[in-house]
Amino acid sequence: MELTISTLTPLWTGGVEPGKVDRIHETGILGSLRWWYEAIVRGLGGTACDPSKGECRFDAEKYQKSTATDERQRLRDAGLCDVCQLFGATGWRRRFRLEVVNDQTAPLWAGNQPLNIRPPGRNRGWFLPPGRMGTFTLRIHGDATSVKHLLALFRFVERWGSLGAKPQLGYGVIAIQNWDAVKNNLNDWSWRQAAQSFGNNSSAPNADLPDLRRFGFFRYRFQPPDKAWWSRIGGFERVVAQVRPFAARTVPVPPVLKNAWRFQHWQPSWEDEHTFWGRVATDRIRGKVAVSWAYPRTNGWEIRGSAWLSGVEPEPVWQLLSNAAIVNQTLGVTGGTMDTMRPQTTDQLLNVLENL
Repeated sequence: MELTISTLTPLWTGGVEPGKVDRIHETGILGSLRWWYEAIVRGLGGTACDPSKGECRFDAEKYQKSTATDERQRLRDAGLCDVCQLFGATGWRRRFRLEVVNDQTAPLWAGNQPLNIRPPGRNRGWFLPPGRMGTFTLRIHGDATSVKHLLALFRFVERWGSLGAKPQLGYGVIAIQNWDAVKNNLNDWSWRQAAQSFGNNSSAPNADLPDLRRFGFFRYRFQPPDKAWWSRIGGFERVVAQVRPFAARTVPVPPVLKNAWRFQHWQPSWEDEHTFWGRVATDRIRGKVAVSWAYPRTNGWEIRGSAWLSGVEPEPVWQLLSNAAIVNQTLGVTGGTMDTMRPQTTDQLLNVLENL
């Protein structure tokens, strides 16, 4: 099975040299796929360990002694959560292999010098390294069921998620070029069937781990007045010459949007802003908001993003992030519209996944 993928915003998969992506690395893709799969499985009531704690280990003796008639439950009895059964754990090999072939991507700009965007009021600003853009093909090997899980997961990533690292800085928005050719492989498979096989996880959801029932997703579309719309955004004055060579393909708007949300509209009563927006001090915290670079689509431009609404007052925070008027004002455009998706129950999540 092969998926041909084009990037809509830069893709970051890490590499041998710090701060540089010399090619598309499979490990960077696998890490993000697993993260999204964990969030989906938890949202569907399945079990997903915290991989940072190395909780899952396959115990062959427990597997042999299990009296379960269902293979998934036997693997659970042997110490594997629903995610590790697909992505692997100590003593258990990943059920698929993924390799990058025909990599036609290139750095968005030459050299390793990051783009420094300083929105109004900020002295240091955000530093954006040159990810890669272009087209590449992923070849997936594995048993039929595992490949179907992967295809469905890639479809979710394409529609609402992101691929690779640095999603908080807007990297990793993709389009699957040959979806019409591969989607027939899912004709006899569905997320609803997968959810039934996960069963009901009796343990209470862990609020410290991503669960799609606590996420909100948004997609903002707009028609800029002219080709130079981006150059008038507050904070772009210093980087116009650097952005111009690629501005017809993608525009790095996350710094100005995050600056507006966090420093112009955030209310202290919504809980600690550092916990939600992240910080880079010694006690580094990963932000819970991802917003993409802008990219052209049919009849206009598009930005999309997601927020893990955990540890904050979810309703006012979600109203802030899904407010088209704030984005319009920040980007200096008019008439932009916002579509949102926020599943809060397993049934609602299933409806979203079944209609991708």
